[in-house]
Amino acid sequence: MIYREYYIQEASKTLTASATGTSLETHTLKIDRDSDFEIVRTTYAATNDRIKVKMRDDVLGLYLLKDAADIKAIAGRNTLDIGLSNSFLPFNWPQPHHIVRAGATLTLEMADYSNVSNAVRLALHGSKIKQGQPPWAEWVTNPKRMRPMIYSFSGGAKTVTANGTATALIEADIDSHFLVQKITGIRTGGATISVNEGASGREWSNQAMHLDNLVGNGSFPNILPAYRFITKGSTLTINLTDLSGASNVIDVVLIGVKLLCQ
Repeated sequence: MIYREYYIQEASKTLTASATGTSLETHTLKIDRDSDFEIVRTTYAATNDRIKVKMRDDVLGLYLLKDAADIKAIAGRNTLDIGLSNSFLPFNWPQPHHIVRAGATLTLEMADYSNVSNAVRLALHGSKIKQGQPPWAEWVTNPKRMRPMIYSFSGGAKTVTANGTATALIEADIDSHFLVQKITGIRTGGATISVNEGASGREWSNQAMHLDNLVGNGSFPNILPAYRFITKGSTLTINLTDLSGASNVIDVVLIGVKLLCQ
């Protein structure tokens, strides 16, 4: 038996300014050895949208994009910036989703054609494929033991100083495990985020990722392609770094169900 656990692989690179987009620069993503990784969606954040992308599974020697494609054609991005709100509109890969083997590498080839130095973060959303029974299996057959729940930063939104860092916490109630199904949030400027599960020490991504590659809003939420299980009474540690150069108000909201323990 296998189950899937939501995870993000993000590649970050500052591309050399070019007017042509023909000089592809490589970035290698190393897949963790504990699990195969399944690619389901792609999103990105960048200084400028004029970027070409190719992608190769190095174990299979297989290109997932035959030729360099415009990043706007194979990845979604935040398209709504009204006050504190931002959207999550990913590109969904066709069936079947591509599975990259544990310990393997993906090579991303990217080139700028905006003619400016271009910082890009391309996120591959999907899941780690785990062996065994999912931790929430006993609740699936008894919906009465599930109750909708929303968690956000303990103590409210966090203000991160210009170019500074901050740590926020999300604390799960002691009476119930929690199954994350959607992620939304707010921010006044660009930032990076990493999420660590206190109970297990596991991360939700391979590196600190751009906030817009993780959160959406109520209209356009990040609907997870696989669940994320939070143990009752545990605390998530969220590390934030401002990229905007100004005071930055940030909150992250986890939406899902409590798994009521008897």
